[in-house]
Amino acid sequence: MRRSVLAGLVLLGACNTQSPAEKAAADAGDIAAVERAQNQRPPIVPITPKPILFPDIKRAALYGPGCAFVAEGGGMGAVLLTENKRAAIKPKDEIVILASDPGSTPMPQGTWSRYVGKAYALTLTRADGGTDGAWNGKLVVTDPGDQIVYEASGQVQCKG
Repeated sequence: MRRSVLAGLVLLGACNTQSPAEKAAADAGDIAAVERAQNQRPPIVPITPKPILFPDIKRAALYGPGCAFVAEGGGMGAVLLTENKRAAIKPKDEIVILASDPGSTPMPQGTWSRYVGKAYALTLTRADGGTDGAWNGKLVVTDPGDQIVYEASGQVQCKG
């Protein structure tokens, strides 16, 4: 049995007719193919966040101090609520919670300019001075590939 295994390994080794340069070129081609596959971004899937309503607020216990973003032309419903440690958006029918990024810019009421999650990340910026209670802002939501899936200007209102 050992002889047949050993003979098989010797024959297998003899079948490899690639020179070291050919093997290196083949390996480099394989590595390049893997890198291309890993660097492909998924297609952009735009979202249109829905207003976060009172039942959503109650279910997610979003009662603390924070800010709400209402998009221009989107009615009066907030599509983003931010708190100190988390933010909430509703890209479809369910609330998605994102964690605050304390390394980002501090905003009013202990909130932050950036929040991140598994499916989305968002950045809220001030478009003008305003007051800490109300100001014009811009919301940008990205997917895991850092591609913009939602962008809007609107009004930010903060409460303590």
